[in-house]
Amino acid sequence: MELRQLKYFIQVAESLNFTEASKKLFITQSTISQQIKQLEEELNVLLFDRSEKQICLTEAGLEFLPHAVKVIQDAEYGKQRLLDLQNIRTGELTIGVNYSFSGLLKNTVVKFLTLYPNIKLNILYKTVSELIEMVRKREVDFVLSYKPVWEERSIESMDLFKTHLSVIVHKNHPLSKSKRISIDEIKQYPLALPSKGLHARSKLDASLYANRTTLHPKIELNEANILLQLVETGDWITILSSSTIFGQKNFKAIPLAGDSFDMQAALLWIRDSYQKFSAKEFIKIMLEEECYMASPSGKRKKENRKKDR
Repeated sequence: MELRQLKYFIQVAESLNFTEASKKLFITQSTISQQIKQLEEELNVLLFDRSEKQICLTEAGLEFLPHAVKVIQDAEYGKQRLLDLQNIRTGELTIGVNYSFSGLLKNTVVKFLTLYPNIKLNILYKTVSELIEMVRKREVDFVLSYKPVWEERSIESMDLFKTHLSVIVHKNHPLSKSKRISIDEIKQYPLALPSKGLHARSKLDASLYANRTTLHPKIELNEANILLQLVETGDWITILSSSTIFGQKNFKAIPLAGDSFDMQAALLWIRDSYQKFSAKEFIKIMLEEECYMASPSGKRKKENRKKDR
């Protein structure tokens, strides 16, 4: 059994198409078919149920898949650990980020790439549920997201800061001077909301349901940047995490009244996995440069640090 055979098997299992898998792996279809057949012969079991129109994983294939993924991941971790021991600063770092935190990483990314120009950085923006699934599948080294409300045994987390579901308005909007705002106070303004299923929307809907009230948005979008573009016109308002507008001077985040709107930002990674040097360094820079700044206490700490200098 060879690692390349396991990689081929995983790719075919994900696409359920030999032609598509061969294109992604940059090899011929005959090569991938031959290698999968050899793997099946060695294991003495069929991994795929083949038909003229489609293929699917057999029961044995479904059982074998997570083990194959772990073997490949462990091999990559082992290789990375050797590179770390040799102080070789190359390779790739893949990070998953929730849309709400896209504004938090600019300084971190610039500093990291300056310090480690030979490390390729991949940043993937996804929803919370998509990020959790990527962590489970070991497709990312870690994610910056909201902490799941349910306990994930396979996932380890580190709390960063609390953020608050807020009404986002333009700095010149009539509501911009408000310290806190209730749901009823915003009903008279044109409202654009994040789509159902996004974390901020789920948090909002849960509170609306608990308080037996409703909102009637004129538009729903799954793209925070477009929501902010609408708000920037000065007429529209939206409801997002306050961290969404971190570093942007044209907007004001007004916390919604009530404790049920607090959300915990956290770093998440697979439990008991090897954390490579590049991941540790990125997290270290991020904590120093940006993330704690998303909370009022963090801002005060940075202001005090500047005074000390």
